[in-house]
Amino acid sequence: MTGQIRSRVPWDEYLSLPGLSISRLKELRRSPQHYLYRMQVPRESAALRLGRAAHCAVLEPERFDEQFAVWGRRTDDGKLSPRRGRVWEAFEREHAGRTIITDAEAELAEAIRHAVHTHPATGRYLWTGDPEVTMQWELGNRACKGRVDWLTTVEDRPVLVGLKTTRDCRPFFFGAQAAKLGYHLQWAWYHDGYATIQGVEPRLVEIVVESDPPHAVAVYSIPRDIIDQGRDEYRNLLAQLDECMAAQRFPGPCDVEQELSLPTWVYRTDDDIADLELET
Repeated sequence: MTGQIRSRVPWDEYLSLPGLSISRLKELRRSPQHYLYRMQVPRESAALRLGRAAHCAVLEPERFDEQFAVWGRRTDDGKLSPRRGRVWEAFEREHAGRTIITDAEAELAEAIRHAVHTHPATGRYLWTGDPEVTMQWELGNRACKGRVDWLTTVEDRPVLVGLKTTRDCRPFFFGAQAAKLGYHLQWAWYHDGYATIQGVEPRLVEIVVESDPPHAVAVYSIPRDIIDQGRDEYRNLLAQLDECMAAQRFPGPCDVEQELSLPTWVYRTDDDIADLELET
């Protein structure tokens, strides 16, 4: 075994572990400047906070109250009270160490949990397994890490299971989202990390649930060609990172003056003009 695998590692502890994560490496797809910034200032948003709450509700429901505190205090007109003042400060002190979410976010996490666990295709993957699995390994001389949502075994083969929320879980739309956000790099990173540590190639499965009602769910197996494409891309990013580190230069996306271009749909073709003339 080369490296280690541990489950139920707290999020803050995972962040403090040494090693390059794929979420950080993917920032290079925008520019080295963005990569360097995110290494110093981790990303945080309401969407990420909700995503962690949904993951906990689906994969570790017994730990939800331990990790999250629900802020539901309302004003006289029914609006959520602002997060300031003595009442809010007292609430923060009382629930120190937990992530604070709204009651609406807690209800949404529970609705997502119900949708995932009642879908007919998810049971074989979620019936047994370990949540929030942290992997640490080396790639060349570089320390690497990854956090897999769920690790299980199906038909005597390890399966790395991911859970993602989306606006539209249908194949074409989620495939476009996966390409845009670089999920294929993530799948390849986790696949290769597990294979390095355990010496066995795992299957990869992604459970996708829509964030809006009725919270439709889809289960996708990730084929070899997608993993191969993700591996090619993350290796190219690693090579780019090596160049940046050797030169100690992390340029932005537009370091030199260039001519602006517009997308092709802006420009009407002769056929488009002819069609407009016919319509009039």
